[in-house]
Amino acid sequence: MLLGGSVLDPLPGPPRHVGPYRLLALIGSGGMGEVYLARERRPGAPLVAVKTVRPDLDIDREFRIRFRREIAAARAVSGPGTAALLAGDADTEVPWLATEYVAGPSLADTVGRCGPLPVDAVRAVGAGLARALASVHAAQVLHRDLKPGNVLLTPDGPTLIDFGIAQAFDATALTTAGMVVGTPGFMAPEQLEGSHAVVPASDVFTLGAVLCFAATGRGPFDDQELASVIFRIAQGDADLSAVPEGLRAVIAECLSPAPDDRPTAAALAERLTDGTGPSAVPWPAPVLSLFAEHREAVTRCERAAGQGALSGAASLTDAATVSGTEPPRTPSAPATPRRRTWWIVAAAAVAAVVTVAAVLIPEDGDGDGDNRADRSTGDPGHNSRGPSGSGSKTPAPRVVPEYGNPGHSGEFGDAKSTASVRPEGWKPWSVRRPKGLDDKGNGCVLVGSKLVCRDGKGAATALDAATGAHRWTSRGFPVASDDLQLIQELPPVSDGERVYVPSERGTIAVDLASGTERWREPTASDTSVMALSYADGVVYTAEFGFADETVGPSRAHVRARRAKDGHELWKSPPLPAKVQHALLVQDGKVYAAVEGKGVLTLSTTDGRITRRAPKQSCYGLLAHRGSVLCWDHGTPGVRELDPASLATRRTLAPGLEPTLPPVVGDADVLVVATGNPDPDAPVTHTMSAFDWRTGDHLWQYGGPQDTVSLALAGERVLAVGLFELWGRSTEEDVDSYRRKDIPLAKGRTEYDDPPSLRSPLYAGGALFTATDDGRILSGYAP
Repeated sequence: MLLGGSVLDPLPGPPRHVGPYRLLALIGSGGMGEVYLARERRPGAPLVAVKTVRPDLDIDREFRIRFRREIAAARAVSGPGTAALLAGDADTEVPWLATEYVAGPSLADTVGRCGPLPVDAVRAVGAGLARALASVHAAQVLHRDLKPGNVLLTPDGPTLIDFGIAQAFDATALTTAGMVVGTPGFMAPEQLEGSHAVVPASDVFTLGAVLCFAATGRGPFDDQELASVIFRIAQGDADLSAVPEGLRAVIAECLSPAPDDRPTAAALAERLTDGTGPSAVPWPAPVLSLFAEHREAVTRCERAAGQGALSGAASLTDAATVSGTEPPRTPSAPATPRRRTWWIVAAAAVAAVVTVAAVLIPEDGDGDGDNRADRSTGDPGHNSRGPSGSGSKTPAPRVVPEYGNPGHSGEFGDAKSTASVRPEGWKPWSVRRPKGLDDKGNGCVLVGSKLVCRDGKGAATALDAATGAHRWTSRGFPVASDDLQLIQELPPVSDGERVYVPSERGTIAVDLASGTERWREPTASDTSVMALSYADGVVYTAEFGFADETVGPSRAHVRARRAKDGHELWKSPPLPAKVQHALLVQDGKVYAAVEGKGVLTLSTTDGRITRRAPKQSCYGLLAHRGSVLCWDHGTPGVRELDPASLATRRTLAPGLEPTLPPVVGDADVLVVATGNPDPDAPVTHTMSAFDWRTGDHLWQYGGPQDTVSLALAGERVLAVGLFELWGRSTEEDVDSYRRKDIPLAKGRTEYDDPPSLRSPLYAGGALFTATDDGRILSGYAP
């Protein structure tokens, strides 16, 4: 879990509290809980960081004993280079602990953005971390999860954070038998044997792996397969070939297979400084710029918090909240003065309550899509994600893709069900598609205050998401609609600054603000874009060349282009068949389901095919909780795949054949839509829900007639059919059911074919979508 170091985004909505602390921003989250930037409600209080346990976990007596021990272990640690514990409570409804906040990036982020550190900087960072480990070990505590993400950097040097799985030396009785604690790639050989074998030298081993990463950008045991990583650690097979000569010997000594052969933390600090003691870190200029970015982010969060009321906010740690009352105070431990260091204690989230209105879709407005009555509507402050760079830049707008999230799992999140994140001034609206857009391409993306929808030629139109007013329409490829062979159900994607529009003829990038073309990259005359994804500044396309006896067999490739200018970064080797449904980009890999040829992964670095699973029959892929899910038409169940080997870990919803992409999200509930084989049955589709963690079947209900799409918004399931919209809780709660009829457009009667809604985007209790009869509209979600 991250305990500082990310570029912060102010929390939207009313003030929230944990104990005596007001939450200002979310720093990070993990499997066990969340970490917030916060401040106590008194003048001059320092910034602090609070880790809260997820409220949905089974917080039993044994868990509280372990958490109390964790607080005691962290409180025992003090000294330079460590983030001090300030306060904590293991007995409240949702346990939390508060620690010092360090306003700086993690080592992982720094190396990822600025590249490996120079030798002198690595030696200084390593010495600082070794001294911090020495003080940790002096307190009779083991860190047990030292990795680049748990090292924060500031101009003054490194800070060791997150003792979330640290254990006091005498706490082994509380450790589950046989449990291995640590992060693969940054674990000592003895950690593989379980908790009883871990010693202070184990932390020195992981520090050696961290220094290798700092110097080269790779860990010493990096490998594509997790099993290979573990094998190499156990065999002492460290790859130090890229480590500079001045560091190789000392890192190799830290990575000695036998704990007794490794230096102590104190001795390592002496080795790295040649006995001269602490000195300033010679940070390169890009790292210093990154420090400034983090300081500006903290200032922005403080400024945003200063605009809201400080009283009457709900507190997660209160059994009941009384509006207008101040949360109970928890005494804080006195803070040890530190050099130019920020502090933190933080809070947890208040569950969002969604009020559902009765209206879905209004009648068509009298404005044609070519209506030029444009008026400027800046992205509302509460609907932005905060600046991506310096504080002087315009905040980046929130991007809501058609798949819900980067994992394509259909989850739009609790925030997107809260009215406060709707575009400012929003009311239901409906307009005609602008003239000039054909009907050969469908799909939209919501970016801040603009809804951008595509056509088949690669043209796009932007509408004011609050009113439906026309903003701009971009040009596509010069091709007649009759010459297009496909009707593409492939939505555009966006990075918040540009929108990337796919088509049968290629990809076009347009400026979000003006619709000005930034770049276009056509495909060959017989080749089409079949899938499009965006991640981390890169646009990925799957292309397919149709078979032609004059040019040879069909051709399929994945191509990566730099998002800002379209420069080609790489083109993959030929794929065995065309990509189906979508490309999934996760954790340095591109996952592709290829028609009739299984699943494969490609490296995001150079496009190499790193793994093939030809027997995995998948039409679509999605990601959840570190796993990849595979589903296919006509194949029972949803298979959870290991992301490294692509082997099946388990099959959820066994016996059910999905007719639509299944959805799984924040509530850890998997929902699968299946069709009724009886064409005369009154119910055409069934919705079935399963617990993601256990696989247990939770409930089954009939879905909308002729269901066409599924989505999740936190703890709510949303479905669209031909005649109606359907919504219900992810829990077994009949009273949560809501149904809305889809109104007919002007001039249509109940005897006409109903207009089909495309897959909607959900934001703030509203939906945004297009219809097959040429409308683009927004209305209330069920």
